[in-house]
Amino acid sequence: MSATRRRIRRVQHDEVGLQIAPMVDVTLLLLFFFMLAGKITKADKLMDIKIPLAKTGKIPTDEGARDVVNIDAKGQLFSGSRAVTPKELTAHLKQRFKDFPPLKLSIRADAGTPGKKIKEVMAIASEAGAIEVIFGVIQK
Repeated sequence: MSATRRRIRRVQHDEVGLQIAPMVDVTLLLLFFFMLAGKITKADKLMDIKIPLAKTGKIPTDEGARDVVNIDAKGQLFSGSRAVTPKELTAHLKQRFKDFPPLKLSIRADAGTPGKKIKEVMAIASEAGAIEVIFGVIQK
């Protein structure tokens, strides 16, 4: 019986330490993500739109976390820099409101944009549930 008996070895385990390398990797990935996301948001505002002049234009204190709707001189709608139809814009804003409430918008319309188009975008924003809408202007 002693020949068939197995020897039981006790295995020494090293102490569990804190691995810092994976945390550094995750931190760098988050940093890259937010840097790129910031550049995408700025790119939405770089469209070739001639912003109108206004006497009472003010820079909002909380301009971040806003969806940008651009309207060119012909009245074409853009969600950021992507061309959309009014129906697509409505669906996008409703989904955005559902996923990330509250919905805040920044509307940048060309100085030559027909007022009818701006009213249409305001109706879409209201229907989607926007709580705050600001217009891009240049102060005189």
